[in-house]
Amino acid sequence: MSRSERFIQIEQLLLDHPEGLYQIELARRLGVHKSTICRDVAILSTMLPLFDEADGRIRLNKSGYLHTLRLSMHELEALHLSARLYCKVMKFSFPYASAALRKLAEAQGRVSPALADRIRDTAEELDYFISSNSTEYSAYRKIIEDLGIAISEKRPVVTSHFSRGKQTTQQFRLLPVTLEPHPEGKAVHLIGWDIDTEPPFFRTIKSERIESIILESPAPELFATIPMDLLRERLRDAWNIWTSDDEPVTVRLRFSADVAYRVAETQWHASQSLENLPDGRLIWTGRIAEPKEMYPWIRGWGPDVEVLEPEWLREQHRGDFLRGVSLYER
Repeated sequence: MSRSERFIQIEQLLLDHPEGLYQIELARRLGVHKSTICRDVAILSTMLPLFDEADGRIRLNKSGYLHTLRLSMHELEALHLSARLYCKVMKFSFPYASAALRKLAEAQGRVSPALADRIRDTAEELDYFISSNSTEYSAYRKIIEDLGIAISEKRPVVTSHFSRGKQTTQQFRLLPVTLEPHPEGKAVHLIGWDIDTEPPFFRTIKSERIESIILESPAPELFATIPMDLLRERLRDAWNIWTSDDEPVTVRLRFSADVAYRVAETQWHASQSLENLPDGRLIWTGRIAEPKEMYPWIRGWGPDVEVLEPEWLREQHRGDFLRGVSLYER
């Protein structure tokens, strides 16, 4: 095996073992002397973000690791569309987003200069948001960065989270699973596996309300106990991110003929079904984990939608309408 081939093997081994490996272990796996690995690691340290742990393990710092990708023009456009959506939905500054877009633009410029210019425009929009906003986001940015490290390295975290409802700060010990954007709230939520409760469960908290994070050592054996299939199933039932231990609730809505075509041309939820009525109206049906999460969307249709079921949502919508009418009657 040549030195260049060993370099690739060492890099892959460290990627597969985020906890790190001892040099003697690398030598055993690659079938070379430890002194050879020692020289290889010294050279690789100038090319890769390698850490020497106190116990002698060599670890790859994934937060500083640069990935090499080959993307087609259409794949780059898909990423650009994602960035455009991010730009319109998210309200906090995150400089890594614009930096990533500039790299995409540089790569795309060799194939389509026009698309590269559009990608750079989006990066400029993100930078403008940062420079024109007086809010200080550095502490929040650090929270997002720490959560990214915890997810990548399978680390438990202790979070101090402020509860709006209880008006108190609570501590949770979680295994962070994923960060999920919430379009209506223009925010990012953390979904974590609460390992200090019995039985453990998935807890969703708003990352903007996390006041501090303590990162613990990697615990891949704990991460392996998380029922990821259950989370994926629950997220499929969610309107956005709200999940439930109960069965999804059937929601039936009747839309007026004026907006029926607009409702029908969009796939709002994976479970939706449509029924066209003879008078041009439309009945929309879906199975939703937490109908309260979709209620702002329902109210956004104003008098062009009628809630048919569930009954409690129908009554809530009716009451809100009556209160709204009373504002104008006065």
